Amino acid sequence: MMLAQSGAMAQQAAPAAQPAAVKPADPFAQAIAARQVADFARREGDPYAMLTAARMLKQVPMSDSEAAAGDEAAFSPDALFAEAKALARDDQALLLQIRLSQSASGRGVMASAFGKGLVRRVQDVNPRNAYRFTVTAKGGEPLRIGAIGDIGTSMYIRLLDASGKQLCLDDNADYAPVCAVTPRASGEYRIDIGNKSAAKSRTVILSN
Repeated sequence: MMLAQSGAMAQQAAPAAQPAAVKPADPFAQAIAARQVADFARREGDPYAMLTAARMLKQVPMSDSEAAAGDEAAFSPDALFAEAKALARDDQALLLQIRLSQSASGRGVMASAFGKGLVRRVQDVNPRNAYRFTVTAKGGEPLRIGAIGDIGTSMYIRLLDASGKQLCLDDNADYAPVCAVTPRASGEYRIDIGNKSAAKSRTVILSN
């Protein structure tokens, strides 16, 4: 009898399993995914998909750099909401849903899940030219840069270290190139955002 009681007490004393830690949301990945969903919505003429893209982008906290241009760019929550309204045409129920989503304030839970979010700058990149800037990156930590130009333009991203060695090049004749690297050492890294098109491109540059 005593043995049985001891066994029961031992079972009661066993530590409870700890819940698995929730991985923080990735703001860069969600912003790029929003761009891909928006592309799908344009191809299919799907206002619901465009609304989803706008909501996805709106959830991502962003801080504008000092270099941000004054006017709005095509890749912004408001611009995607406007595209959703255009695709919705005369569907009054859907238009109301879009307006409510656009006017809703950002949710604090989502903001904290994304941490500090992304740095955003809006830059006009002249035709057949490049905008160049530097970033300070920490060795061993991912560095990700995305550039979303005007639809139909041909943009590229080039990333170089302080010695001029090219670490990443995304030049696939697309309007939204991305570079992602993990530098070995901390230091200054140069970013070139190039426009190979014949027209100026208002470009949203995102970095983590």
